[in-house]
Amino acid sequence: MFRIGEFARFTRVSVKMLRHYDEVGLLQPAEVDPETGYRRYTVDQLSRLNRIIILRDLGFGLAEIADLLTAADDDLDRVHAQREAALVEGLERMQAQLRAVRARREMLRDISPDDLPDVVIRPVDAMLVATLTGGAEDDVATLFYRLEAYVRDQHARAGRPPLMLLPEPDDDTVTVIVPITWLIPPGDGIQVQLLDAVPRMACAVHFGGYDGMAGLLQRMLYWLARTGERPAGPIREVYLRFGAEAELGLSSAFLTGARADLVTELQIPLRGEAEPVPGE
Repeated sequence: MFRIGEFARFTRVSVKMLRHYDEVGLLQPAEVDPETGYRRYTVDQLSRLNRIIILRDLGFGLAEIADLLTAADDDLDRVHAQREAALVEGLERMQAQLRAVRARREMLRDISPDDLPDVVIRPVDAMLVATLTGGAEDDVATLFYRLEAYVRDQHARAGRPPLMLLPEPDDDTVTVIVPITWLIPPGDGIQVQLLDAVPRMACAVHFGGYDGMAGLLQRMLYWLARTGERPAGPIREVYLRFGAEAELGLSSAFLTGARADLVTELQIPLRGEAEPVPGE
């Protein structure tokens, strides 16, 4: 038999860890001297200790290891498959972080830190909306007024900010959108639809006048190129704080009369996975 210090030196597992394994019931000594309390181990226990070490190296916690040591073959495969999936997910997160770090470094070489877009990727929920589409000759503010007034008269305005879908390069139309609480009847060019949820939306916020939105869009598109991300649908302008006529009855939380206080979020839907970028 080995005393605990000898067993520790032989197995390269610390005495402290062997005592801990004993306390939690993972690896109890083959014998404990009733007078001195000295723990002793046998060579037969190496197999169990090696199994514990392997499972620890795979990232399993001690409670999981205790179950795995006595698990049936089917359970072993299932738990290992779950661990594999968790590692793959973690690896994907780290790869995404690596792309983001590289992208910011590249962008910092070309633009000042103050102009660097703080792009956050988050899911956006589906929502019931009323929409109104206009052509290149239509004034966006007028379209929004028509839509907001219609929704107000239907008593259906939801407490979420309005938004606009930016046109595709070869499309001269714009679509303004107002969230609603129930299925109102369509009319006067106004339609009702469910705006799909977006699992991965790249979002960046702009403060101030709308003339700065084009610059933010260009910086976000550069960010997309550097991170390997690709757009997956129409770009959205979401108006978090904006100006509007008092008769529309909108929540004061959204409203401002000062151009400097305008807040707009630019949202770009992304595909499921980013593509590798040069240098990775």
